[in-house]
Amino acid sequence: MPLAEYTAFKELVVDEELHLVSVLADLCHKDRTPLASAVLRVFRYERKEALLLRDMNNREIDLEEETSTLFRTTSLTTTLMDQYMRSTGHEFLKHTVYDSIIRVMDGRQSCELNPSKLDSPSEACANAEHLLSVLDSIVESIFSSVEYCCRTLRYICYCLQKKVASKWPHDPMVKTRVVSGFIFLRLLCPAILNPRQFNLISDTPSETASRSLILVAKCLQNLANLVEFGAKEPWMEVVNPFILKNKNRMIRFLDEIANVPEKPEPDDTFAGDPARDLATLHHICVMHKEDLITQSNEKPILKKVITVTDMLSKHRQHYMDAAR
Repeated sequence: MPLAEYTAFKELVVDEELHLVSVLADLCHKDRTPLASAVLRVFRYERKEALLLRDMNNREIDLEEETSTLFRTTSLTTTLMDQYMRSTGHEFLKHTVYDSIIRVMDGRQSCELNPSKLDSPSEACANAEHLLSVLDSIVESIFSSVEYCCRTLRYICYCLQKKVASKWPHDPMVKTRVVSGFIFLRLLCPAILNPRQFNLISDTPSETASRSLILVAKCLQNLANLVEFGAKEPWMEVVNPFILKNKNRMIRFLDEIANVPEKPEPDDTFAGDPARDLATLHHICVMHKEDLITQSNEKPILKKVITVTDMLSKHRQHYMDAAR
């Protein structure tokens, strides 16, 4: 249907209190990904993505009791963040990890350190040297690329730091971990592990290159977590001096990423198809109508959602009948 048909429904979706989005976040599990995609695109079209991501993150932090499990499970909030970082992060990825990914793919040298995966123990020294060289190169690229990170994402990181510091004032590292959890564990490391999925390369890495990329991502993840390798993987301990050398730089980098205290204007007008996305959200509301009715006694705003949903269903049927 034309976008104008969805005006009342759209106002309910982009409501600043996020009533409908929050309810759907709790109801939708199997359809979480299409829900996140449609919600994010509608908010980007309305230039309200910062509000959406900030407030959904805040909601999740409010519900969490332990810092150790914060944002560790898959939820609508983490799915929204994943999709937003992927859709806005290509230039950042090109400046941070692309060159090292190509270097690993083009070179024949392995980064393998695990003795059980080596043909000869004598290979370990050259492999470790190559791994550490790649790691030195990639962190230099990452630490010098702050300005290539989407400013709205950086503002979201600022909001994350402010919120967790307020909730857990006695944990000095929670500000660092909440940003690294998104920037490294959900963006940079996944892009290194699966560069094709992030549109960084078109060819499939060789088995050797794929294993080397896994090790590079593993070491970066430990650095981002500010944790050295231990007795469980003694062959990885050769990387510990690299981690120790870069811990303070990592903390400074993450703080710099989050150093955007004012909400920026979106970079450009998002060229979306809001009518299609609103049709998806309407369909999701229809599928969960009984749950919405049940919850409407406690949340009166949902009564309006149900009324508008029913109205849209009738309008849609009218358009379908007219098209026959």
